[in-house]
Amino acid sequence: MLDPQDAQDPQDPLRAMFRQAAAAGQARARAVPVARIAERARRAHRRRVALVAGAACVLLAGGGATAGALLSDAPTPVVPAVSPSADLPSPGETTAPPSSTTTEPGPPPPGSTTTEPPPPGSTTGGPSSATTTQPPGRVTTSPP
Repeated sequence: MLDPQDAQDPQDPLRAMFRQAAAAGQARARAVPVARIAERARRAHRRRVALVAGAACVLLAGGGATAGALLSDAPTPVVPAVSPSADLPSPGETTAPPSSTTTEPGPPPPGSTTTEPPPPGSTTGGPSSATTTQPPGRVTTSPP
């Protein structure tokens, strides 16, 4: 069928070449084999399944980490009801006991045995009194 343009200029070489190329393309054109179309569909399906599986793994891992953090047994710090005053030491501070420079006789350490020196004016050659130490650190002397 002739176009109105063909009737006006039947000798246009460019138009004739385009028509010739279109006719050659139509003659060579064939449908793509069904196997190739099915293969592309399977490949696209595998990609989608892999993407969904990866997203599910990321969501499960994130949910597990969140649940582990929320359900941990770590106690929350307790805030004091009243703020401590500046005069009292805080519970974490320890104070050293005052050091005494005077030497006072104290009880002997538990489990040790001591003997007291004889009182002045007594002889050391006679029988001496037995001295024992009881567990709480008391020294008792029994008469001879």
